[in-house]
Amino acid sequence: MKTAFALVLALLGACAGDLGPAGDDGGQCDVSITYTPSMPVAGPTSEVRLSSAVTNSSGAHSYTWTVFKGGILVPTTDAQGNGSEVTFIADAAGPYSVTLDVVATLGGSCPQAHATVNVLRDATFETMRLHIVPPITAMGPTVDRLIQVHDGTDFDIGPVVLEASTLASGTVRNSSGVGIPAYVQFYPLGMTGAMVETFASGTGAFTARLLLQPHDVIVIPSATNIAPERLTNYTTTGALPMLSAPDSISGTVHQGATPISGARVQLTIDGVPTTLATTAANGTYTVLGHHAAPGKLVKVEITPPAASGLPRLEASGMLSTQLAIDANYAGITLRNLSGVAVRRGASALPNRPVVIVGQVSSTSMIAGLASTTGYVRIPTTTDAGGNLPSVLAPATTLFAVTTVAPGDLAVGSVAAGTPAAIDAPAMTTLSTIGAGGADALSGVTLDLIPKDELAAANAPALHFIADSSGRVAGSIPTGGTYDVRWSDPQGRRGPLVAYNKTTIDTSYALPPAVYVSGDVTITGSSNPIVGASVQLLCESCTGVDKSRPIAEVATDGHGSFRLAVPDPAAM
Repeated sequence: MKTAFALVLALLGACAGDLGPAGDDGGQCDVSITYTPSMPVAGPTSEVRLSSAVTNSSGAHSYTWTVFKGGILVPTTDAQGNGSEVTFIADAAGPYSVTLDVVATLGGSCPQAHATVNVLRDATFETMRLHIVPPITAMGPTVDRLIQVHDGTDFDIGPVVLEASTLASGTVRNSSGVGIPAYVQFYPLGMTGAMVETFASGTGAFTARLLLQPHDVIVIPSATNIAPERLTNYTTTGALPMLSAPDSISGTVHQGATPISGARVQLTIDGVPTTLATTAANGTYTVLGHHAAPGKLVKVEITPPAASGLPRLEASGMLSTQLAIDANYAGITLRNLSGVAVRRGASALPNRPVVIVGQVSSTSMIAGLASTTGYVRIPTTTDAGGNLPSVLAPATTLFAVTTVAPGDLAVGSVAAGTPAAIDAPAMTTLSTIGAGGADALSGVTLDLIPKDELAAANAPALHFIADSSGRVAGSIPTGGTYDVRWSDPQGRRGPLVAYNKTTIDTSYALPPAVYVSGDVTITGSSNPIVGASVQLLCESCTGVDKSRPIAEVATDGHGSFRLAVPDPAAM
C-alpha cells in the first residue's frame, strides 16, 4: 500500500480588486512561491528553502516573508542576501503557512502570495482515496484521486481544483436505433471511482455532468428483454453508440433428474449483468447478455423459490466458449420444520416473523464450477401456537432470526435434525465506552453493522450516541455478529473499526487523529464550492468496505474542509 505520490499545489497570487503595478508589457504583477525539499521531514536540522518568483514587475524588489506553525511565528534566514529566498527550520511535523509580500521600487506592491509547506513526521504513510461530489448547482464533476496520509502529520492539501467538465447529453438507443429508458453509469478512464450515474428518459434522452475525457459506459435498460451492455471510449462530444444485439445464454436448473421451476437466474459477465430470467416448469431458462470473447469472468446467481427449501447459489469463474450454463442441486437433503416451536424461555412466540438463514456446503455445481457457495434465506411466520408452519430447509445446522417485537430480534440455532424447539434468547444489555486515550469522549457515535445471520435476515444497523462520559447503553440481539464502528463528530480522535465481533468490549480507545484539510474550487472560477461532499476512502479494502467512508464532511461557506483520519502510526 506504500506507493510513490506527488502533489501539485496551484498557488494563486492575485487578490480581487488589487491589480498591483504594471510591468513594461502592461501585464499584472504576479508573485508565486516554491519550496524545497518538496516533502520535508521534521527534525532539529531539517531546513526548508522558500523561493520567490515575480513576473510583470520592473525595478528592484523588497521581500517580506512570514511563516507560521499553529499560529506561532517561525523565524526565517535570508538565503540570497536580497530576501528573494529564505530558509527556516522545520522541527515539528504538520502544515506551515507561508505568506510573501513584495514591493517594487517602480510601481508599488504586488499581490500577496500564499503557500502551505507540509512537513512530515517520517516517510511512512497510507494511501487513501479522496472522493469529492460537488452539489449539482456547482456545475462541477465528481473527483476520485489518491492521496497520502502520513504518520502523525496533519496535511493541508491546499486548493483542490475540480477539473473542467461539461454537461453531456445524448440518447440511449437499442440495436434498432430506437431510444429506450435506462439506468446509465459513466466511468472516466483512469478514475473509475468517480463514477457518475443518471437515468435516460422514456425516449432515451439523458444529461450528465462529466469530465472532459473518454468514459466507459454501462447501460442497464429498463426493459427486461434488452440486455445491459458496456460501451467503451464514449467521448462527451460524440454520440453514445447503439446497443448491440445480445447473446442468448440458456441452461437448466434441476436437482438430479427433477427440474426446478420458478428459480431466478442472473449472470454478471465482466462486471455487466445479464437480464433476469425465471426457470420454466421444465427447469430451463434463457438470459440475454454479451458473452464476448472466452476468458471473461462470470458470476452466476440462482435463487430458487423460498418454498423449495433449497439454498441460493453463487459461483464465479472464467467463462468458456459455451453459451449454456447448467445448475444441479446435488447432494442436498431437505427436512420439514413443520410444528417446531419457537420460544423465548418457556413462552411461546405466536405470529412472529422468522427467517431461516445459514450457509450450506454442498456438491451443487454451476457450469462445472466446484466453488459454488449456497446461502439459505427462508422467511416464514409462526402460527397462533408459536410453531413453524410447513417449511422445507436443508438438513444441516442453520439459524432462525426471530422478530419478537419491533427492535427486539433474536438469533437461535436450528439443529441439523428436526429440533423440538428453537430458542429466541432475550436481548443482551450493551454498555461500552468510547475513549480518547485516558479521556472520555462525549457525543461519540457507535454503529453496529450486522454480519452473518443478522445480515442475511436484513436486520438494520444499530446507531448509538454516547453521553457526556462517552458511555453507550442499550440492548442488542443476543447471538449476533457485528462490525463495530466508532466515530467522533467533533474530530478529536480518528474513527475505529473492529470487524466480526460477537461480543462488544466494555471500552474502546479511538486512535489519535491526523487532519487532512483543503479548499475545493473549480477550474475557471474564483468562487468556493460550498456544500460539496468530501470523503476519504480505503484504497486497499475490498467489497463494501472499499466504498464505506473512513471520514466524511461537507465543505463550509469558504469551500474548506477538515477531515479527522486515524493516524497511520496507530493502525
